[in-house]
Amino acid sequence: MSGSGPQDMSGLERLLGGPDIAWLVERVRGRILAAGSTPLSGKVELKNPTREQRAAVTRLIGAPRRAGSSTLRVDLGRVEEVLRRGPWPAGLADAVETLTGPVVDRAAVRARESAAWAAARDSLADAAARFPGLFTRWESWCASGGLKRAARSEAARLSVPPSPSVGSELVRQLASVLGALPTGGEPLPVFARRVLGDAHGLDAGRPLGRLAVTALAWALTPSAPDRSPSARDVWEAAGVVMSAVASSVLCLGVPGAPVVSRESPRQAQSATARMLEAMRAARMPLLLTLDHVRSGGVRPLAAERVVHVCENPTLVEVAAERWRHAPDATAPVLVCTSGQPSTAAVELLLALTAEGAACRYHGDFDWAGLRIAESLRGRVPWRPWRYRAEDYRDAVARDAPSLRLSGPPATSPWDPALATAMAEHGLAIEEEAIAAQLTEDLIS
Repeated sequence: MSGSGPQDMSGLERLLGGPDIAWLVERVRGRILAAGSTPLSGKVELKNPTREQRAAVTRLIGAPRRAGSSTLRVDLGRVEEVLRRGPWPAGLADAVETLTGPVVDRAAVRARESAAWAAARDSLADAAARFPGLFTRWESWCASGGLKRAARSEAARLSVPPSPSVGSELVRQLASVLGALPTGGEPLPVFARRVLGDAHGLDAGRPLGRLAVTALAWALTPSAPDRSPSARDVWEAAGVVMSAVASSVLCLGVPGAPVVSRESPRQAQSATARMLEAMRAARMPLLLTLDHVRSGGVRPLAAERVVHVCENPTLVEVAAERWRHAPDATAPVLVCTSGQPSTAAVELLLALTAEGAACRYHGDFDWAGLRIAESLRGRVPWRPWRYRAEDYRDAVARDAPSLRLSGPPATSPWDPALATAMAEHGLAIEEEAIAAQLTEDLIS
């Protein structure tokens, strides 16, 4: 409170606290912000006042000069004088706020909150700069209320009021996550513990976990994908493994490393090697987990060998069936990405090609297939396997089963003419449509 001298609360309530003077108090509240620190002045009016309202004003500042008027006029300067000389030396504005609570400048509050949300949004700029197009999509998402919704969820989790500061902390943590990526196949809880100090900080049930997956999907797929990637795909594209058991890869003919003895201290390596050799001898597909791949049980292929890579599991089944019926055929080595390549798939290919073996890739002739191929190419060098423009045109000429291309176009940097040919024909050809040709390459 401002002013000097003792302040008489009971006297103030007698003058301004009753229901018959409430209209005047409300008018004064509406003028406090505009007046600032200066005493209130000017007149306020009330048309057709009641007898009680006239009496209340008379008690406050005396009888009006025009007692018979249908409009009651009050000079705020006069009220200011009465209060300062009497019960409330701090003045009229202070008296009204004491009785009814502080007058809040809601426009200023909204402006401050808007600035705080904008600052929270913009604090991701440096971390997002490493990923082309990410910040543009981030700004659009924030403009649609995404950050505020995430902050409300986080505030509910923490049992605190939602505020820009909650959103700012979420963005700070997200920036830390982006700055620590990519990693080399680190499990998600270990990564979260290292970066955030909380092994569960990036769990799917946490607002930050969902926010991180959304941002990483934008960062790793600058063009909108034909179908939304799963959280597993997004994390593994960033080199983070949701689970060493959940990350898996389908393969056929992968050789096992030599087993020195069953009593070897590296039991996981020996067990994996024996499993690989047994399934290779049976000419059957095998699903390897990331733990299997990392056990050391995979034998690299010789430099003159080739590991073939496909996108769809059906091709593995077809190849295995043909291999079983071709006893003299050379053993193929086929790895399937099953869509977006998992960490297990990437690490298996790196292990198989560690001594110079070539890697050859084929995928669907659609826009999503081109994106998957390019995603793998950024992690494992490969050459096309019937995956050039001439192969696509040949499939179209042979009336291979096809669908209409849909979704935003993609590029094919390994053969730019491929994307051009696909756009010209407008047809998507799934890998299964040319499975016979592909298996002939594998089994001969």
